Amino acid sequence: MLQGKIVILRPMERSDVPRLWEFAQDLDLGLMTGADGRPMSLAAVDRIYDERWVDVRGDAVRWGIEVHDQLIGGVELSHIDWRNRSADLGVWIGDRTYRQRGCGADAMRLALNYAFKLLGLNRIHYMIPAHNLAAIQTYTKLGFSEEGRLRQAIYRDGLYHDLIILGILREDWHDDTPLHESMRPIAGA
Repeated sequence: MLQGKIVILRPMERSDVPRLWEFAQDLDLGLMTGADGRPMSLAAVDRIYDERWVDVRGDAVRWGIEVHDQLIGGVELSHIDWRNRSADLGVWIGDRTYRQRGCGADAMRLALNYAFKLLGLNRIHYMIPAHNLAAIQTYTKLGFSEEGRLRQAIYRDGLYHDLIILGILREDWHDDTPLHESMRPIAGA
């Protein structure tokens, strides 16, 4: 478990599935993160939980984002390429109450510290719809740079939108917080 200034990153639990289902019903969240916006049944979310949150493969690290003992979103370091020391980073805040309040940035900071200081990765990247300006601003504030653009790569609301490729290198990451200061034992473990 990792503890930031605002959020705690912790493993997802089966008891989180109903909350994940609530988030899956938010069309705005789906459209801003690049999902296709189709409605999801509770059974589908349960299956996704088993595939993504239970299946501990060597190419991903995933956490739930918690504030005040409540799940508000998730973080994924995925497609970890151990040979080239790189990974994708995705952060999403499902609870509208906590959007644009620094929770995503705090979660991202924790995940980047983990990726660079514990996993020894060198490069983290993310592809984001160009119209998700709040997320782009958060990523760039933390040191990500635009590395490229896939023109008209996604279709939303009758229009094609670009996908922006953002990336950060270990040498560009400036956070002197020792990783062990963020690490907390999991309650009951």
